[in-house]
Amino acid sequence: MDFKTNMKSWMEKLLKNENIDNLDVAILGNSEKGDGYMGDIVFAEVKGTTTEGICKKYNIALKCSKSSPSLREKSSVKEAFLNEIYFYDVIFPSFKKFQQDRKIDKLFENVPICYGTLSNGNMEVLALENLKSKGYILWNKAKPLTRKHIDMIVAEYGKFHAISIAMKDQEPRAFQKLIDGIENMFKKFQETCDIVNVYERIFDEIYNLLKNELDEDILDKWQGFKLQLRTFLFQISEHVEGENVILHGDCWNNNFMHYHKNDQPSTFAILDWQLIRYSSPVFDLSYLLFACLSEEDIYDMEQIKKHYHESLLEHLEKLGSCTSLYPVHQFLEEWRKHGKFGLLIVTLVHKICLAETNEIPDVGEAADKGDDIATGFGQPIKNTTDYKKRMKYIIKYAAENNLI
Repeated sequence: MDFKTNMKSWMEKLLKNENIDNLDVAILGNSEKGDGYMGDIVFAEVKGTTTEGICKKYNIALKCSKSSPSLREKSSVKEAFLNEIYFYDVIFPSFKKFQQDRKIDKLFENVPICYGTLSNGNMEVLALENLKSKGYILWNKAKPLTRKHIDMIVAEYGKFHAISIAMKDQEPRAFQKLIDGIENMFKKFQETCDIVNVYERIFDEIYNLLKNELDEDILDKWQGFKLQLRTFLFQISEHVEGENVILHGDCWNNNFMHYHKNDQPSTFAILDWQLIRYSSPVFDLSYLLFACLSEEDIYDMEQIKKHYHESLLEHLEKLGSCTSLYPVHQFLEEWRKHGKFGLLIVTLVHKICLAETNEIPDVGEAADKGDDIATGFGQPIKNTTDYKKRMKYIIKYAAENNLI
């Protein structure tokens, strides 16, 4: 069976709730290398006719898991995709209903439409709305986001996190059932890959790049953080002490699509929900900010954090829960304890953002060879100039603000 025939078969199953027949599927293109390590995206235009004889057209981004048997055996491809399917099929509809039942305006709904999902044991597929067809764009992943983009995104993350806190407060059994269905991919990656060794090598590389450009006390803090890596990663692999919410978990700028009006950001959508887990909201926020802030904006971090927390409390109150459930002093204390998570993650993320196409690891090929699939992500890249520039201001900020 050729790919187009497969596509038509999938679309008939995925769009079953749309009640359309006589599907015609036109494949428009594919995602680029580096846009997804565990799956591929195929863009398609699907036309069909409803039972009432009305012609309908869908612009679909079909997200398909990698089918390599060795990759699926040696990594958590299946579990990651099942997590995302669970988000679209269960978590987001539950969150949306929870908000609608309280008749609030301005819901958190910055998520693409999902028309359907399927899993047959050897492959997982999601049929998502192709936002490009509506004028949404991906940001250049090698560039920081603008402050206007950042302010808009942190406000929506605040609303997203507030739903967990309110639902846990008002419907604890329903919320517990939601989180029981999540697979902790962060923990699984640590169990299946030698990710600590990868990070330690990256830390050494960064030290050598910056040893003549940062003060000795900052470099000492950087080396001290390296010595804590294994313990730190173990401690945060489960839910942690303090406030815990359902996280997005993968907050780099390639997972946001933006819609602009008059060259200004108007709205956006959050993509890729494979790494959802239940843990501190600081993990999402610190990942987002260290991955996406410019050197100019990083020194306005306090105001950005304030904007996030105020948005969270405002949404929490609209949902009918008390703002004292997550007071500012608790949020700031948890930021002090966990804020370095974002710093750790972006040592790898910025490598990926700045890598040339031929430097992007092929995880399927690595699995076929029997290699650790994480190893390729830690390799040096050619663009050390921009990598060094990004990491320099991030590490300097973290050290000066006692995150490390």
